[in-house]
Amino acid sequence: MATRVFAIDDHPVVVEGILALVARQAPELEIVGTASTWGDAVTALDGLSAPPDVVMLDLHLGDGSDPAESITALRRRGAAVVLLTSEVRPVPIRRAMKAGALGLALKSDPIDHVVSVVRTAAAGEPSVSSDLAFVLVTDPELTVSLAPREIEVLALLADGVPRKSVGALMRPPVTMATVVTYLNRACARYREAGIDVRSPGDALRAAIADGHIELPEQRRATRHTE
Repeated sequence: MATRVFAIDDHPVVVEGILALVARQAPELEIVGTASTWGDAVTALDGLSAPPDVVMLDLHLGDGSDPAESITALRRRGAAVVLLTSEVRPVPIRRAMKAGALGLALKSDPIDHVVSVVRTAAAGEPSVSSDLAFVLVTDPELTVSLAPREIEVLALLADGVPRKSVGALMRPPVTMATVVTYLNRACARYREAGIDVRSPGDALRAAIADGHIELPEQRRATRHTE
């Protein structure tokens, strides 16, 4: 019996090439459709005669859609979700896996590894496409866990908000002393993990590298199709 596969990716040339290789290597995988935005994906999925068994989802579609919400919606449709991405920051990947993605396939990995992940997901089992993908999903030492309020402070600083104004923009607002406490805690978490973070600026750079937050220009880049 064929395994029905749908792909959602905002780089049509890339995903069409990958899907062509997948179909050539695994004839039992039937490509039933593609979409470049979440809205187009919903329309296309609604029009299918039967739901796909597996959906290959790019982690950053560029349309402002939230990967976790998309994964939840796809699971409700009965599809297993495989992340197909070039993202190598652990935090966004782990958020998506926690939301219910069953597999992770890096676009840089060999196509036979990608096929293996899709096949395994269709069987209802988790899978990753390489040692790097496995580390990104599982290694507890790869990233530092920050509290939501610590991330909120760092995100406001990343947006260019002066430190003295950060507390007033938080929800709920906090005092400057509390902002300093959050920053000190974030720095301490990185130092405890053996990372040389000596200032809020160091903590901000580390949080960006982990994927806890994105710079304003990165967010604009992911929304260029809106």
